[in-house]
Amino acid sequence: MVLAIFVVTPVMAVPTLEFNPAGSRPGGWSYDGAGTISFAPEIMVVKVNGGIGDSLVSNALVYLPNLTVGGIPGAPYTLTPMTSSIYIKDLTGEITYMTGTLGKGDLAAVGTTGVGYTVFQTDITGITIDNPINSGALTDIAASGQLDFELSLNGITGGFANMLENYKTGNDGFSGAMTINSSPVVPAPSAILLGGIGVTFVGWLRRRRTM
Repeated sequence: MVLAIFVVTPVMAVPTLEFNPAGSRPGGWSYDGAGTISFAPEIMVVKVNGGIGDSLVSNALVYLPNLTVGGIPGAPYTLTPMTSSIYIKDLTGEITYMTGTLGKGDLAAVGTTGVGYTVFQTDITGITIDNPINSGALTDIAASGQLDFELSLNGITGGFANMLENYKTGNDGFSGAMTINSSPVVPAPSAILLGGIGVTFVGWLRRRRTM
């Protein structure tokens, strides 16, 4: 990951949609032991911009495609959508609020034990928005046209890598987020010399967490 450091003025929090499996359904994700990760259908939008005020919350589900795991054996692992589309629909599935194209991403170990894994998709592109519920979040997404996608898969007993390398089945929970891609404004060299407020670390469009 390329890391650049520059000085800018503070900005407002980047709009984010957080989601995870609803209720107490066991196993938000499951692995078939043969290279495919799939997800439970009840994936609720639980927060928008860190709050619960947007009309999208409690009215929408996120539909994730199955993911094919590459890099077995040996790692680093990659995840590739078996179908490229990702959806946000209402609870009955009759109205689609958002459709986009999910890209390929890395599956990187998180933490010192290597049990937890997180996949970062670089972005969701080709976004189409239908906004019958007057959601401010969907309006912002439509204006941006691109989202960063982050999916954190909970680790399992015995280790995620052990499951993949030894072709074992497994399941556990997860959480995820879609964040509006707001490209940072790089100041002129003179502005850097003069200084400013805050320090921003850049390179998150291709984030990778390592052990």
